[in-house]
Amino acid sequence: MRYAGLLLAVTLLSACAPVSNYRPAVDLSDADAARYETDLRDCKRVAERDRYAPIAVAVLQGAALGTALGAAGAGLAVGNVGLGESYGAISGAVVGAGVGTAQVHQPPDEQEVVDQCLRNNGYTLSRGQP
Repeated sequence: MRYAGLLLAVTLLSACAPVSNYRPAVDLSDADAARYETDLRDCKRVAERDRYAPIAVAVLQGAALGTALGAAGAGLAVGNVGLGESYGAISGAVVGAGVGTAQVHQPPDEQEVVDQCLRNNGYTLSRGQP
């Protein structure tokens, strides 16, 4: 339950990501158009996930490490383990977010991720696309 707020915050931040209007040129002569739209939407979600995954992982790792260290430190120093876990989780999440953001030098190319995902789903991308 302690991580519910953190998970909610990460989810809300990822929901603020700009929605892409990228539509690759795909040969749909042998494909179902409705199925293609579903696959395209799913591939865009994969691209969005790849953009924010390193930061989310670092936040969760920082929170977990902070909780453990906060529990140990507060248990030894004050005796209030719950308070130490809370402060440790908060400070660990903040540090983890900073570390995760610093490690992301350049976000993955969304168009390339979407193109590769569609290729993996069996679509043929037309040549000469922008």
